[in-house]
Amino acid sequence: MIEAILFDMDGVLIDSEPIILKAAMRLFADKGVTVKKEDFTPFIGTGDKRYLLGVGEKYGLDLDFEVEKLVLFSHYARIAKESGPLGGVIRFITNAKRAGMKIALVTSAVRMKMLLNLEAVGVEESIFDKVVTGDMVKRNKPHADIYQIASLLLGIDSKKCLVVEDALNGTVAGKAAGCTVLGLTTTFGREELFESGADAVMGTLDEFDDFSTSNEFNELLRGYVGVHGGTPFGANLIADPVKEMDEGVLRKAIAAALKARLNAYAPYSNYQVGSAIVSHRTKGVYPGANVENSSYGATICAERSALLRAIADEGVVGIECLVVVSSDSPPAPPCAQCLQVLAEFSRSDTAVHLLDVDAAEGRDGVHLVRRFDELLPHPFIFPSRRF
Repeated sequence: MIEAILFDMDGVLIDSEPIILKAAMRLFADKGVTVKKEDFTPFIGTGDKRYLLGVGEKYGLDLDFEVEKLVLFSHYARIAKESGPLGGVIRFITNAKRAGMKIALVTSAVRMKMLLNLEAVGVEESIFDKVVTGDMVKRNKPHADIYQIASLLLGIDSKKCLVVEDALNGTVAGKAAGCTVLGLTTTFGREELFESGADAVMGTLDEFDDFSTSNEFNELLRGYVGVHGGTPFGANLIADPVKEMDEGVLRKAIAAALKARLNAYAPYSNYQVGSAIVSHRTKGVYPGANVENSSYGATICAERSALLRAIADEGVVGIECLVVVSSDSPPAPPCAQCLQVLAEFSRSDTAVHLLDVDAAEGRDGVHLVRRFDELLPHPFIFPSRRF
């Protein structure tokens, strides 16, 4: 559940990209250098210093930012006075405060520019629980540092933070920090934002419906994410896969399950089971084996063992397919308890491959394929976690 919102500033609170572009072009014009709008595009979202110096380097200028920023922001201040907040900004912030959520301003810009923008938007710095600016970090966006620092200052795990961004570099930074990212199309297009990692995309915050509690906010956010991208797996939405699964991945999963079965700890039943899970997002293969215990209730099955391994490595996973290898013929399906646990991360059409040892070793054995919903037609998923 999201507990904090981390706002980028430029292109999120205020449409400042045209402002800083005009100011920077005037600065170069003062030096007799004619620059083009597209010269600045690669540096959007990387901070004012890199934004200015990157273009300067292209034209062979050795600029001192500490000197030039005074000229840059002098131009900027005059142009910014004519601007105001982007649509929905004040309403969204008001809703977040009313809902008791933590909010932070996290901008690649230096503090001087941040204050000019807040004045133009018409909000006080004190409305934010924390403020992090580009001059507070050594590595700016697209590195994760600035968002990691913000979550640490708020005392909230980055996985429980929503980043609101407009820039591709900022989206990359937010995802690298482990946050959920809402992209706004004020600077870049919808597809570009999705390609850079955004979990949901909208035009401005004006499209985000009103909310008065954190639960309402999270319900709305899940809806926007579900509409704009990703694939639902049980209680989770997983980003679309990098590549399609092929037969080679399935063979690898069967081999991994077969090998894991040999390591099963089953001194009480002597019933060894191996399993493997294939991740929808990465196509990674995660094997597991059953581990019994003197207290029988503490025993863990191979299927859950594989799932725990996958989550330990990737975090939340979507199960592309599940392989189970046992000595039974016909081969045994997962138990009811495993199916309920797996349902949290599976689709109704997730393929479950059940093999006896002969089939897994490539001999004439039994290899059954079942849809997940054939094995567990009606799993329980907590209502607030459904898409």
